[in-house]
Amino acid sequence: MAEDMKARQLIKQVPQVVAALEFVGTDTITINPTLSGSGWEVIDDGSKLHLVWRGYIDLAGYTRDELTFFTQAVDVQHGSLDTAGPTVLSSCHKDLITTRRIRDDEISLYTGTLSFSNTLDIQEIVYGEWTNFVPYATTYPSLRPTTGGTFGTGNPSAADRLHITRILSTEGSGSESVIFAGTNYLIGGVTGQEKELVYIERLRRAYTQDPGRNI
Repeated sequence: MAEDMKARQLIKQVPQVVAALEFVGTDTITINPTLSGSGWEVIDDGSKLHLVWRGYIDLAGYTRDELTFFTQAVDVQHGSLDTAGPTVLSSCHKDLITTRRIRDDEISLYTGTLSFSNTLDIQEIVYGEWTNFVPYATTYPSLRPTTGGTFGTGNPSAADRLHITRILSTEGSGSESVIFAGTNYLIGGVTGQEKELVYIERLRRAYTQDPGRNI
């Protein structure tokens, strides 16, 4: 059990994104995002395009003091309703908090029907949630949630960053515009000092993960 526990709250804000989408069948073939903030990108998984935001919360200060961060609660807050034109059929949103960066080739594993990557250890997923949205009605442009769930281990971390990944995957027809609201990630937890051998092993795991984790 860790000693000298101290309560912490970590906060990360992801900006909203406005995008013009074009579909063939139900798959997106072009996305032209108008960024309300930095960080959004378009990722092609080979059959469909996704809007993706990746960033991180810096924990280097805790690492320097040889502290472990223990996640206790996560709240993903959305600033307003997402809106879309009438030909949008559905939209699936994934929010991930991980101990390393999610690579481009792993993005497709967290879109559509949820599936876990065999390249990403479950212990590296601190928290995740997914939500499916559909339009309220053709005359009302907002999207409403229908199904969703959460996953993740809440595993303590000695890594120098917690990575945030937001993935937006939309299906529709023709050409359409969407506005996806800004999102706040609130992570409550505590820091504490673990026994030396436990901490060294946790630190070793943090630094033998994917070498691109801090890009």
